[in-house]
Amino acid sequence: MHSSYSLSDVVNSNTVNAAENGFVWDMVPLLPDQTGLTIQGVFHRYTLTKDPNTDSTVHITNKDTESNGYIYHHQDNWDQLPSNTKVDFDPISSSLGSRWGEGEIKVNGDGTLSDVTVLYHYRFDPCYIPLSDPECPNFKDALYQYLLDNGLIDIEPDINDPYYDEWLKLQQEQKAEAEELEAEAEKEKEEQEEKENIETALSIAGLALEIASPLEQQTKIEELVGSLSLDSYTSLELDGGVYEDTVTLDGGKIYDNRRALRSLRQDSKHKDMVTSQYK
Repeated sequence: MHSSYSLSDVVNSNTVNAAENGFVWDMVPLLPDQTGLTIQGVFHRYTLTKDPNTDSTVHITNKDTESNGYIYHHQDNWDQLPSNTKVDFDPISSSLGSRWGEGEIKVNGDGTLSDVTVLYHYRFDPCYIPLSDPECPNFKDALYQYLLDNGLIDIEPDINDPYYDEWLKLQQEQKAEAEELEAEAEKEKEEQEEKENIETALSIAGLALEIASPLEQQTKIEELVGSLSLDSYTSLELDGGVYEDTVTLDGGKIYDNRRALRSLRQDSKHKDMVTSQYK
């Protein structure tokens, strides 16, 4: 049985037993119909019954569809050997499965084959041709190239075109994608503006809070006062040490200045006269 696979996965698998219904077989029913499929190796198992004193060889072959020869030829030498069972896997250089024609296993000389199994190990990429399925990773690029090659980029293809439905779907997807990108750009712009507004509001609020805080005001005043130096006013020193009192009085007595006292009395009386005018 063929292994299951999903698109975009490279498939590695084996055919069913090619010799199940005989020692000659057609390769077409054995291999998946896949462009780019390659054969990687051949597994075989068989039992040869023979006289140990006789000579014989076993051949497994596949014709080449592009020539008159063989694309594969494996030979086992059983000369002077007794009956036995052979099991082997023969890795080969990768070649396109489309070149593998009719297969066969046969004995030259003495001997009889039984319990024969021949399996072909193959490999293929289901998206080898991207246009083979819309699920292929490069389908859109391949479809664009197809439209370009057929002059259908700027015009709508005929409804009977094999890729018309896919072209229509591509147009819808491109439109939806453009609208989505535009919406995302608008959303990012709004989010950026909102972020900038919030940052501005926070900076203004922070400054107002800082100015309104009595504690912050007091701290700034203390920092300002602390930055001033009063040393130049408090550390003045006078040269010469101690200055002695040298004042002397003639006669040893100080008399009152009567003229000054009379002036003070006159000033007081004048003040009383002026004040009495407003009472």
